[in-house]
Amino acid sequence: MLEMAAASDRDPFGDLPDELLSRVLSFLPAEDALQTCVLETRWRDLWRRLTSLRFVFDGPTFPRYNRFKRLVKLLICLRGNSPLIRCEIDAYPDDEPENMFTNTRLLIDYALACEAEELIVRAADIQYDLPVFDVPLSLISQHLKTLHLEGVNLDHSALKFSGCLVLEDLRIQLCNIRACEISSMSLKRLCITDYCSLPDIVRLRICAPSLISLQLEDFEGLTPFLENMPLLETAHVNLEDGCHDHCRSNQGVCDNIVCGCHAYPVKEGVLLNGLSNAAKLDLIALPKMFLYRSDLKWCPIFGKLKTLLLNEWFTAVDLVCILRQSPVLESLTLKLGNTEDIVGATGAQETKTQSFVCACLKSVYIECEEVDEGVLAVLNILSTCGILRDQISIKEDSRTDSDF
Repeated sequence: MLEMAAASDRDPFGDLPDELLSRVLSFLPAEDALQTCVLETRWRDLWRRLTSLRFVFDGPTFPRYNRFKRLVKLLICLRGNSPLIRCEIDAYPDDEPENMFTNTRLLIDYALACEAEELIVRAADIQYDLPVFDVPLSLISQHLKTLHLEGVNLDHSALKFSGCLVLEDLRIQLCNIRACEISSMSLKRLCITDYCSLPDIVRLRICAPSLISLQLEDFEGLTPFLENMPLLETAHVNLEDGCHDHCRSNQGVCDNIVCGCHAYPVKEGVLLNGLSNAAKLDLIALPKMFLYRSDLKWCPIFGKLKTLLLNEWFTAVDLVCILRQSPVLESLTLKLGNTEDIVGATGAQETKTQSFVCACLKSVYIECEEVDEGVLAVLNILSTCGILRDQISIKEDSRTDSDF
């Protein structure tokens, strides 16, 4: 088609509106989009006005260092300071012994200087080992609203986003986090997922008083400490094998001084106090994880909680405690695999027998392998709390396990 256009001296896309062509350009990698500038002046003007840049390459197409360096320099020179909305960058090291990621850092600075509202920085998808990019500590922007970091190092004593006054969304995936603190006064949504490595000696503290949504799962290390989040609406927390907050005796306290249970705070909880203002909670863990059970001893009140999902980490005592401390709970979902701990745990039996009524609880959904002794114990607790059998739905599924 381009050969026909050259022969007829006519742009085959000339009849298409600027809005459509700009939309198409926004999906192209930065190098391909830049090459359209040679077509004619109209394309060059459209490219300069692009509000989305994608420095994204897969292994076979990633340019050599010198070519990548020229691409970055040429793009910044030709494009100038035209405003950006979104910038996506594959971090790639310099072809030098120091591997300083000079051009990656230059692109990040350029995106922030162009007032980008969304910035995505990820490790380059290439077929051989490269040094991991250390995200600069001094991310300062009056315009950045969304920051997505994937496969990079966050190797600072503290990740304080005080220089990003309107940052609302922070997503961290596959990252090596060595900070002792993440803090932001403006942050509304935080996701730490996909096998992030967290500190294993001192807990990462999360201070985000404006947070409304939290997702925390698939991490390795100690569970972060959550400070008060008065505006929190929804939270999904999943403590799996990588979490170091488990006890080898499965009791939460043992005599082995190197066991994970000795990392638990003596004078304060870790998670549940910070989650206590949520209206919707998913609390999932392997049964060996003691953290939720230990946090419940601090008796947090879930005064706004209406929807709750649990799996089989809890004991009968824990379930009673949660129900008692959730006065406006309307919907409860229990996904139960192995129910031995529900029946076999010891605890304050008077806590189990003290009657109370879940006045607002309208429906209970139970997913289990079979209606065994543990499920019957749960049904007995619910009956004691005034829940009628016709309010309870039970689904038996042999595939039910701890992975939700």
